[in-house]
Parts: sequence; C-alpha cells; structure tokens
Amino acid sequence: MRVGILGLWHETNTYATHQATLADFADFELAQGHEVLEQNVDTGSVIGGFADSPDHELVPIFSAGAWPCGPADRVTIEALLERAGRALRAAGPLDGLLVNLHGAMVADGYPDTETALLSVVRETVGSVPLAAVLDLHANPSPELVESCEVLVSYDTYPHVDMRERGREAARLLGDVFAGRRLRTAVGKLPLLVCPLAQATDAEPMRSLQRRAAARARAAGLVRICIPAGFAYSDVDRVGMSVLAIHDEGDEAAARDVIAETLADITEQTDAFMVARDDAATAVRRAIAGAARPVVLADVADNIGGGSPGDGTALLAELLAQHAQDAVVTVADARVARLAADLGTGAEIEALVGGKTDRRHGDPVRVRGRVVTVTDGRYRTQGSWMTGREFSMGTTAVLRVEGITLVVTERPTPPFHAEQLSSVGVDARSAKIIVAKGAIAWRAAFGDIAAEVIEVATPGACPIDVASLPRNTTPMTLPPTTFVARPGVKP
Repeated sequence: MRVGILGLWHETNTYATHQATLADFADFELAQGHEVLEQNVDTGSVIGGFADSPDHELVPIFSAGAWPCGPADRVTIEALLERAGRALRAAGPLDGLLVNLHGAMVADGYPDTETALLSVVRETVGSVPLAAVLDLHANPSPELVESCEVLVSYDTYPHVDMRERGREAARLLGDVFAGRRLRTAVGKLPLLVCPLAQATDAEPMRSLQRRAAARARAAGLVRICIPAGFAYSDVDRVGMSVLAIHDEGDEAAARDVIAETLADITEQTDAFMVARDDAATAVRRAIAGAARPVVLADVADNIGGGSPGDGTALLAELLAQHAQDAVVTVADARVARLAADLGTGAEIEALVGGKTDRRHGDPVRVRGRVVTVTDGRYRTQGSWMTGREFSMGTTAVLRVEGITLVVTERPTPPFHAEQLSSVGVDARSAKIIVAKGAIAWRAAFGDIAAEVIEVATPGACPIDVASLPRNTTPMTLPPTTFVARPGVKP
C-alpha cells in the first residue's frame, strides 16, 4: 500500500505574546519530500515511528513543527496549509495517510488548525483511511475525530513514547488495509488541569490510565487514550478527553467505556488541584536544604507550554538571596549576541530577561564574566525525540556572582541534558538547577535531582489555570463515535 506521511505540530498557548511565524517552523522543522524522512528516520519522533513500518510503501509528503508559543499568524498558517496541499497533490495516488499532529494548535482565523489541515487532506485525497497521532496535551474536537479512522495519543508525560505511538498508528492503518473497519469514539470534560497534575507516572493520571485500559480490554476495544488537555488555550475544545478505538459494531461498548472513564476522571477532580510556593519561599528552601542538586521548576515560564523562557522571578530571587552554585537558563537574544561580540573572558553588564512582556518579570541587571560562547547546537541521546538535532541559537555561559547563567538566543525547552552539557555546564555539580518547565524537564534532569521544588512563578503557564481570562466556554461532549468522511470543513 502506498502511504503518505504528513505532519503539522504546534502546541499553541493563546496567552503567549510571541506569534509563530514561518521562521519558527523553519528553525524546528519545515520539510518536504525526502527531507521528512531524512530528519526523522531512526529518531524518537512520531514520524520516526511511522518510518519503522516495513509493510507500506512510505511516501514522505510534508511536515512542519515549531516550539510552543502563541498562535501562528494568518499568513503563516495559510502558507503551511497551501504547501501541504500542493505537496499532497504532487505525491500522486495514495492508499492512506499517517499524520503527525499535536491536537492543541491554534492559528489566526483557524481555531481548530488540525481539522483545517485534515480538511485539505480530505479534499485532496478523498476517503482513503487516515491514522493520526496526537500529543497527550491535545484538545481534540469532534470534527477532528470525524476526520480520521484511527486517532491515538501519547500515553506518557514526559513524552517518551512518541516513536511507539507512530508505530502503533502504522500498524492500525495496516489493519484497516487488511479489511478491519476501525472507528474512533470520543468524549470530553470541561476540566482544565495544570500540567503538574498530568504526570503519567504519578497520581491521579497513573491509576486513571490503568483503570481505563482494564475497561477497554474487558470490553474488547482496540485501544483507549486519555489526552489530558492543554489548559493554556482559550478555545471551546479545551479540556480532558477520552479516545476509544474500536471495531465497527462495537459502538455501544466504546460509549460505555468512555462514559465510565469520564466518570472516573470527574471523581478525581480534587486530585488535579495544585498549589505551590512562591519564588522567594522556594529559593529559601532550596538554599537551606542539604540536598543537591535541587531542581526549581519555573512552572509558569514553561517553554514547552509556550512561555518565552525569559522569566526572571527565580533569577532575581537567587541573586537577592546570594545563592551559590546555581544554574539558570534564560532566553535573551540581545544578551547572547552581546556576549558573543565581547568574547570569552570578557566582563559583561546587561539587563537580562523580562523583555517579551511584563507577565514574566522585569529585566534583571547582571554583572559578570563570559565563560563560553557556542552556536547552541546539540544532538540528544535523551528520551524526547532521541537522535534529533536541536539548536538554541547563539548561547553564552556567564558567571554572575554565585550563578552560572546560560543565555540562549532562542527559547528551548529543557527536555535534554545536552542543553547544559553541550555548553560545558555540569548539572550534577550544581546546588540548584532552574528548569523552565512543569514535568517534561524530568526527561533531562529527573535522574540526578535530589529534590524537586515546583514554583508558582508568574507567566503564561500559571499553576492556577483559573487565573487566566477566558472568552470561550469549554465544551462537554458525551461519548460519540464518528465515521470518517471526506471534505470536513474547517
């Protein structure tokens, strides 16, 4: 079977200031034709999992992805949709498609961007079967589910099963080719959850997933997933979802399992509530404790959730409290370039961070020495997209009082230990490490963290998700099975 590979991936924080542009996609992934596989074969990405399938003639078509931030502007999203459509038309006849999506992408004029992409797909290739993979933080709409025969989401957070989910989607598409009539059912709750409560190796998610899987097995369903949702998005499809893949004829069983799982989630609502110390309290605890290293999770400046990475609340407190042996990463292109111009060994004085908006703190004046300047490139051996190359842009390591300050040109989520080791910083020798994330940083530093303090910092990804203003009302969707159809309109 001739199977196309297509991707569009972006976790959109509608409260973030920076809009995604074509340049942001070009910096992460903007590939067509053979480049799609060249960038993903033998890596831990979803498309890397698609590429592992030996049973199909794979036709790489188009893939675009960018680090999380604000919505893509209209020029960007329409250019991406146009490129995807043109590449699909050039690919020739296809028997099916494997599609890598996020599920929480929003763009100007396209509040349900993934459905808009699949509309382009359906209008181009018709009713051929589609199998798609979503992030665990997806906010899938009923229209998105209606666009696919098979829709699965990651099972893990931190996300370490992306390649496995790509393989699973390819296998299930093969079952469809063999004559199996698969369908996907969905149900939704308007429950908005901080990512701190979504870790799948902790409660309540661990037991929710285990009980849901047991129900699905007992009912003879093919698969069940619990996309925990992305709360930092002001769209009506936001919230927790349950997806059930089942054989045609098992709609009633799928609805029952979804309904029971939604009821289970509702019973755990209190377990999803989160409260943490403010920056001043958290820094005092980290300095006073004997453990090392202590990871201070800068939750509201979660780069992996769309924040700019230039929050200064923890940096300011570490300096004010005279912390020693602390490592802090801040995204500040101007300071990174200034350090590069001054050169290694030079003295530097600058206002660092707080330049994107006032939501993440004010710029902090620092005086120190330039220790290292690099191009910020590294290839990860970690568990998130293993084997892929990433770039932080020009990156400078500064020594400022008792702090090692890593200043990057581009905000880069702390998903990989190589983010520090590639610039000569030994995280194991630190007393304090500031990680600009909620949970996913554990893939990089979880194995060395002697203590973790999650901090209620200010920013676009606050722990208190109810503090964000909302213009839309999250939907409630009872368990429903859709039959995939062509021509779904965005």
